[in-house]
Amino acid sequence: MTWKYTVEECQAENHDGECGPWRVADIKWGDGWRDAYRKAEELPHAIVSSAYLGNLPYKKTPHTVFEHIESGGLCFYCGKGRGPLCKTVDKNVFICDACQAIYRRMHEQTSRDYGWDPDRRLYVPIIETIDF
Repeated sequence: MTWKYTVEECQAENHDGECGPWRVADIKWGDGWRDAYRKAEELPHAIVSSAYLGNLPYKKTPHTVFEHIESGGLCFYCGKGRGPLCKTVDKNVFICDACQAIYRRMHEQTSRDYGWDPDRRLYVPIIETIDF
């Protein structure tokens, strides 16, 4: 078991500002990252952090790899709508449905223009892509 996935649940009532306190809701090991994401999806506000525990020269500092907020987080692009965490070309951010559609179409058009296959994981809720 070289990877540890910790699911932490926020205990705050308002999840738009600084959250906390956090409590550990579950821990998964090895290939259990999908189960950790699904567990976080069941909670009102939760994060999944991963930490490498093996012997290779990787960083061993835990870092957040997934976040879920019930009814979605504030959209990174428009700042008005709410939506799920999505992968973009730069990083994972919350994106509302309208912005997801716009940026997904732009990604597909750019891919076609360059003769590439569009990445099916971009601008789609991360939770929907975990079984790809």
